[in-house]
Amino acid sequence: MEDCEYNKERGIRMNEWNKIWENRTSDISISDDIFDMFCKLKKADGFDTQDIDGYYEAFFEEWHKMTERIEQNVGNIASAYEVGCGSGVNLYLFQQLKKLGGVGGCDYSEAQIRLAHKVVKAEDLYCMEADHISTEPKYDLILADSVFQYFQNPEYGMRVLEKMWEKANKIVVITEIHDEEKKEEHLNFRRQCVENYDEKYKGLDKTFYTKEMFQKFAEKMGAECRIVEPGNELYWNNKYVFDCYLIK
Repeated sequence: MEDCEYNKERGIRMNEWNKIWENRTSDISISDDIFDMFCKLKKADGFDTQDIDGYYEAFFEEWHKMTERIEQNVGNIASAYEVGCGSGVNLYLFQQLKKLGGVGGCDYSEAQIRLAHKVVKAEDLYCMEADHISTEPKYDLILADSVFQYFQNPEYGMRVLEKMWEKANKIVVITEIHDEEKKEEHLNFRRQCVENYDEKYKGLDKTFYTKEMFQKFAEKMGAECRIVEPGNELYWNNKYVFDCYLIK
């Protein structure tokens, strides 16, 4: 009975989020300008709610900082797989700027995967739930960028993390993990900014995690765990999240 209730809750929540992602357009104009494409793909991923000078430049800089941290910890990588790849923006940058030959990814939204196929040259790019990913083939980097908050509970997130870890050759990176310690602060901010927030976002709750969850996972796996505070101060959510690097 508990499994039945769990799957029911899981299905309702994921379906509510999927309605949002399916309404996102997959019809964007393709250009040779990498930054222009980055902006279009980030908007398709839902990062289109703030009209601030330098907004997308700040995200672009954060991507470069992430890749620098990866290289500092494990050296150059030859392949990358993204759980919850959305529009394919990260995989696109890895192919265009890092010249990675092997990339792959998955996403819950068919609309987002259709868009990703337009901009990413990859066969291993499918629509599926995160906990359905295969641990083969393996990739040097396994990434989940601003995804774990959409999972229905932390237990599901930890199961996905186990698969990510098994699939990785060198490193697992998870960004924008919503911090349990800052949950009330986050919710209060959203309620101040959005009228009738609780009603408008009913069924769309975010999932929060403790840093200790990832530290204990690293200890269990014999991994090195590095918790990083993101530096994008133009993004309102920045102060409520953390990034995690798990190094083999």
